Amino acid sequence: MKDKIYLVNPGYVINKLTFLMAIPGHIGFIVKVGLFTGLREEELYYIYNKEICNNELGCKCNKLHVINLDNKMTRIGINWIRANKKVFVTILPTVVWNDFRNLPKFDRSDIIAAHSITKRDAEILYVGLRKIHYNVMRFKDTMNSDEADALAGRAKTTSAQHYVLHDLKSFSDKYVKAWDNFGLNIANK
Repeated sequence: MKDKIYLVNPGYVINKLTFLMAIPGHIGFIVKVGLFTGLREEELYYIYNKEICNNELGCKCNKLHVINLDNKMTRIGINWIRANKKVFVTILPTVVWNDFRNLPKFDRSDIIAAHSITKRDAEILYVGLRKIHYNVMRFKDTMNSDEADALAGRAKTTSAQHYVLHDLKSFSDKYVKAWDNFGLNIANK
C-alpha cells in the first residue's frame, strides 16, 4: 500500500541481513542477487535473459550495458520502463553478476522458492528485499536520496537519472561502503 510509512531502524536491517545471508545453496544465491541489486522479480528475469550490448556507454539501444569496474563491482545500465515501473541501473559484485548470468536456468520457480524461504527464515517477503536494499544504501547517508532512488528506479530528476553515467567510480564506491556499513564486504563475494 502506498498510504503507509515504513520506519526501519539499523537493528531491523542487521537482523534481516543476518538471516538472509545465511540462506544456503542455489536459493541463497537467488536471495543475494535480489538483495544486492534491489530489483523487482520481473527485472531480474529481464536482466537474466536480455542480450548485452558491446558498447559500454552512450549507446541508445535496448540491450543491457554492462561495465565491470575496478572495485570488483559491475554496473548494469538497464533502462527498462513499463507502465509506471522503471529500472535504470543496478550495481552488484562482478562475481555475483557472472554467476547469475551463467545459471543454467532462472525463472519463476526460483523466485517462488526464494520467497518461501525468505518468508520462513527471515520473516520477509522476497519483494521486501528492495526495501532492505534501499535502507542499506541510505544508511548514514552513504548514498543521497537521488543516488538511492536511481538504483530503485525512482529517479525523478534528470540529474538523478544521469548521475550513474558520470561518476561510476564514486557511485560504485558508495555502494560498496553502504554494504560495509552492515559488515558485508561484498567486494570479496
